[in-house]
Amino acid sequence: MFGLFSKQSNAGYAALVPGEAGLCVASIAANGKPPRLEACDFMPWPEGGDKKKLLADAVRRHRLEKRACTTVMELDDYTVLSVEAPDVPPDELRAAIRWQIKDLIDFHIDDAVVDIFDAPPSGAHGRQNTLYVVVSRLSRVRERVDPLQDAEANLTTIDIPELVLRNITARLPEDETGVAFIYLTRERGLLIITRQSTLYFARTLGMGYAALSDGDHAQYDQLVLEVQRSLDYYDRYFVQPPVAGLVLAPCEVPLSGLEGYLHDSLGLAVRSLNLQEIIACDHAMDTATQARCLPAIGAALRQEQAVL
Repeated sequence: MFGLFSKQSNAGYAALVPGEAGLCVASIAANGKPPRLEACDFMPWPEGGDKKKLLADAVRRHRLEKRACTTVMELDDYTVLSVEAPDVPPDELRAAIRWQIKDLIDFHIDDAVVDIFDAPPSGAHGRQNTLYVVVSRLSRVRERVDPLQDAEANLTTIDIPELVLRNITARLPEDETGVAFIYLTRERGLLIITRQSTLYFARTLGMGYAALSDGDHAQYDQLVLEVQRSLDYYDRYFVQPPVAGLVLAPCEVPLSGLEGYLHDSLGLAVRSLNLQEIIACDHAMDTATQARCLPAIGAALRQEQAVL
């Protein structure tokens, strides 16, 4: 997504993703089939300590001063808009998009950082040229970028969770005909639907694993409702075949009976993902480590080079 003026390399991507509990670092070797995880590290923030030192130590330990690095925005720090592509020459597209969205955001467009990616056409309304526009306040981007650049990380791009998860689902067998994927943090979640590596739909979930971990069926029912609404929209708006199944991302805590409940309620094949199905690594990763590091691993799986 957002590109930065930094040195490029051909060694594959690394990702540094600060979170509430600590810093995740992951790096993927270039051209690995399957992709090979070279490093995966979770470092808790020091209690009352210096986050700057931990960031600098991580950059030095993983030699990220020259390696192309990416990071991931927080869900609340940006907005994704769907807009009709303006009929302008390619070199005028970004300026036209900025003018087009200026009344759709609650801050001045001069304070906005904007990027775009293609949206699939709606099968229900005929062929159309639509774009997804990612927009964030410059101050929010700087809050993410500055600490990593101060630690001398060679940060080349900033990604968003929707596309990071797409990097994961694009490697699942279900993605060929369509897959729904749920990723849960403690308080929030994200549901995406992809098909053949294309992001069709994303919905932020107002619940995380903390609300689901006690097996409360009222919370399970709310999740079922969110998934069903998303699948209905996908079927109706994009006119695609039904998804092949629902895949649950690794979770930091066990969610007893959730797979079976979703299967029985939705009539879908439901399974939990082990990241070692799609990446090669030298050491086994437990489920909690996979859950903490999934955003960083997904970010490091990006294949696009930044356009600067």
